[in-house]
Amino acid sequence: MRIIKGNPDIKQETVRIFFAIWPDVMAQKQLAALTEQLQAESLCRGRRTQAENIHLTLVFLGEVDPSKLEALCLAVDGIKSFYPRAFDMIIEEVRYWKHNRIVYAGTCNVPRELTDLVNAIQNVLFAAGFSFERRAYEPHITLMRKASCHTLPKLEKPIAWRAQEWVLVKSEQTSSGSVYIPIGRWPLGNL
Repeated sequence: MRIIKGNPDIKQETVRIFFAIWPDVMAQKQLAALTEQLQAESLCRGRRTQAENIHLTLVFLGEVDPSKLEALCLAVDGIKSFYPRAFDMIIEEVRYWKHNRIVYAGTCNVPRELTDLVNAIQNVLFAAGFSFERRAYEPHITLMRKASCHTLPKLEKPIAWRAQEWVLVKSEQTSSGSVYIPIGRWPLGNL
């Protein structure tokens, strides 16, 4: 694990953080092209996710005191005994959650390694006394927010990516939207 330090001169009350997996370059390009297709073909209106922000959330913690980040990273370092493995993520569908107006890409077959990793992170966080969003895990890659869709495209072929690491990410709001900054990284082992 490597902790990436921020600017110590900037005082923050809390930071918004989550654990995630970023797609490899090819999958990122394919998912970004999919978001462009949704808007170009007028299938959906809404705010699309920028290519560099496309990710798969593992565990969302929300607002955390910056002084607790080191303890958080040390706690999840304990997952080493779990030995999480690298895995392939296969995206097969585009879906729409009308209730919260999100268009997302999803999988029909959730890799066991993914659910094992999410469970391991949640168990370690709970044992260390951290609060996080606790609901049934439903892996999804957000493509658009505040969306209004009348139809969704079928993927011509699945989008695949090899998950080789997981990251702790800080979300910062800017005038042009969210910026996601990795602040910790953990490798996934080889198959």
